Amino acid sequence: MDALCRVVLFLFVCGNGNTSAMTCTPKETNQDSYENSVHAENAYANFSYRLTTSRMNETSEDSNFRIEVKLYDAGTLRTACVCLWLSRNDPVCKILWNDSICEADTSEMHFSLLIKRTYTNITWVCFQQNYAPVVLKQRTLQVTYSPKITALHVNGQDVNGTHVGEQHQEVNISCYFTNGSPLVSIRILDDTGHTLSSTTHGQGPLMLSLGIYHCQDNWPVIRCEALGSEINRSVAIVVRCPPQLSYMTSQIADLKTIQDGGMTFAMKSYTGDIRKCLMTQVQSRSSAREVKCDVRGHPPQFTLTLRPFNESWIGEGIWTLQVMNELGASSITFHLINNTG
Repeated sequence: MDALCRVVLFLFVCGNGNTSAMTCTPKETNQDSYENSVHAENAYANFSYRLTTSRMNETSEDSNFRIEVKLYDAGTLRTACVCLWLSRNDPVCKILWNDSICEADTSEMHFSLLIKRTYTNITWVCFQQNYAPVVLKQRTLQVTYSPKITALHVNGQDVNGTHVGEQHQEVNISCYFTNGSPLVSIRILDDTGHTLSSTTHGQGPLMLSLGIYHCQDNWPVIRCEALGSEINRSVAIVVRCPPQLSYMTSQIADLKTIQDGGMTFAMKSYTGDIRKCLMTQVQSRSSAREVKCDVRGHPPQFTLTLRPFNESWIGEGIWTLQVMNELGASSITFHLINNTG
């Protein structure tokens, strides 16, 4: 408790010798005058203080008093609202805080506030001529808010969806975040949902070394997330390599089917930029010929489709498809058969 709190608390308990004669006194008991409450950030909360009826029956100048609502914001005490009572007249209130509402009548004072995470305490203090200030009510605020993943870095660089690395290069992940209230688990996961690292601390970053990846490895998608976070982040780790093809269904295809609808393969690649697609019949000595192909998807998972063709030089047999990017080529072999008979 800081020095100002100790002074205010002393005045509430001890007064100045005349406190027992004051009519601006707490209506609640001492136990009720100190409350704890939980509020969500960026939501309005309503507070009130009930006035003593004896206060309203007095008509002398000594009956004039004011009540101030003081708010602790990041450890700084500031006045948010002031209401002034002059004898039996209706009270006059003044708002001194943005995003707040303050009003009163002869029996109760109301205060509404848009809650921020830096707010920690609300204190109601009564001021009256010739008397010491009296703390009427105190409320400790516990503000709840969601965590947020603020950034995801790979090898010290901010990433947005994909990180392209070289073979034999180490991969280090850093997840930056602001934890929530109450604290939740911040996790780094792979694409199977397995947790690779986690923390419940309020300060980041959460760090993880993934080691070295090669062309033949399974390139992961790494996620950093927290329960309730509005924004989670992920990155696909890819390596600069020639494209790698695999079968979508079977190694054997019907010639008529691919002539009409094409043939589709899975392609693992750091880029969808393919320079050439070449086909060669394994049994013959003919040279490779270029065919048209389409690529769709995102790194590292693409689909590559041979467009429908009616070239006379393509028939039954075992064929090799070669796909090239700027780093080199890879190939896959398949068997075309004629099912028309």
